[in-house]
This record gives sequence, C-alpha cells and structure tokens, in this order.
Amino acid sequence: MKMLRKGQVGNIQGFVMAIVGVAVVLAVGLIVLGQLKDSTTAGTAEYNATGAIVTKLATVPTWIGILITVALAFIVLGYFYGGRN
Repeated sequence: MKMLRKGQVGNIQGFVMAIVGVAVVLAVGLIVLGQLKDSTTAGTAEYNATGAIVTKLATVPTWIGILITVALAFIVLGYFYGGRN
C-alpha cells in the first residue's frame, strides 16, 4: 500500500494544479482577446468575430466551477467508499 503524506488523499495535488493551470490559461486568453477587440475598429469582421469568441468563452468559468464541484464530490465519495474495503 502506498504511503500518503499527511493531509494528502490520492493525487489531489496534481488535479488541483491542472485546474489552476487551465484557469490561468483561460484568464490570459480572455485578457488577450479583450485587448484584440479593443484594438480593432468597431463594425469590422475581426471586431465581430473577436466579440463572439469572448462571449462564448465567458461561459467557461461557470463550467469549470461545476467540474471542480463534481470532481471533489467523486473524491470525497471515493475516499469514504474506499475506506470500507
């Protein structure tokens, strides 16, 4: 049986780092797209396309929160069910 450090359950640290990495990439991407939208003249095709992308990507943080909640629920359930075996 693998020995775990105190306060560590399974590979939670890797999971949390992956979520943080994805969140940072999304944040930087949204900032860059926002700057691109501000730098173009309103009404052009580039302006409209960038605005559409920013609008679509703005819903991603909501899904990340839902995914984190579901993943944590599975981790907690796995911890309690795994302890019984």
